[in-house]
Amino acid sequence: MTTDLSVAPDELQEHVSEDEFIENGHAIPADGHGPEHEIHLPQPSPAPIIVAGGSLLLLLALLNPLFLLGAIPVLAYGTWRMIHFPEFDLSAKWLPPLSDRKFGMWVFLASEVMFFSSLIGGFIYFKLSHGFEEAQEILSLPLATVGTSVLIVSSFAVVMGLEALQADDRRVFRNWMLAVLVLGVTFLGIQAFEWYELMHHGVTAGDLFGTAFYVTTGFHGLHVLGGVIWLAIVLYRTLVEGVYTAKNYLGVELFGLYWHFVDVVWIALFTVIYLVH
Repeated sequence: MTTDLSVAPDELQEHVSEDEFIENGHAIPADGHGPEHEIHLPQPSPAPIIVAGGSLLLLLALLNPLFLLGAIPVLAYGTWRMIHFPEFDLSAKWLPPLSDRKFGMWVFLASEVMFFSSLIGGFIYFKLSHGFEEAQEILSLPLATVGTSVLIVSSFAVVMGLEALQADDRRVFRNWMLAVLVLGVTFLGIQAFEWYELMHHGVTAGDLFGTAFYVTTGFHGLHVLGGVIWLAIVLYRTLVEGVYTAKNYLGVELFGLYWHFVDVVWIALFTVIYLVH
């Protein structure tokens, strides 16, 4: 395409740089990208740094529980700041439409697959090399089966709740999601009771089985706890703030992906820990 400034008004030609040309009386950059190709980044926010600091304090709480006094309010404040981020469309114009948030969730879940694979692989190695026969007799298979059933039912409830929101039935959505909330708390209660029973039988983090069991199930329990907190925020933003609707349900869908992943991970843990001898 040739550059011809003669057809442009004199006033416009004076403001056109060498890197631009005139097209239909408007100054267009030489690379052919107009204002519609501009990307507007969100305003800087300290919220991710605050959440990272709270996460660090949470890890330090494993060494000293007093760090929880700082971890909980810092994490709560940072999370509150992050959930109020404005929405921005950062997708490239030359790619098919793709939700950045959903893509980010899949990347996050892929990293979680690697994380839990290492935990499960380590547990399998120690189980094959040391047997864990005595500890296997202490574990309660019926109790673990109930917990597994609770998580499976909760995944079904998430699907039904999302369908209700897409159908703009907020009452049914609320009921299903409250059921998920109750089921998630129930699973955590079952896990806490099982930990209590194991400690009552002398299984502590000081022995090999205790370390492998508490670390593996403990990290999964933290993920369930995170999902319960996330769901509480989703319910608040839907029922009180009216953020999620039949036309804007991506946030609920992302929560569903996370919750299904947590469910699948527990099924793998249940198989390795309780069923494989």
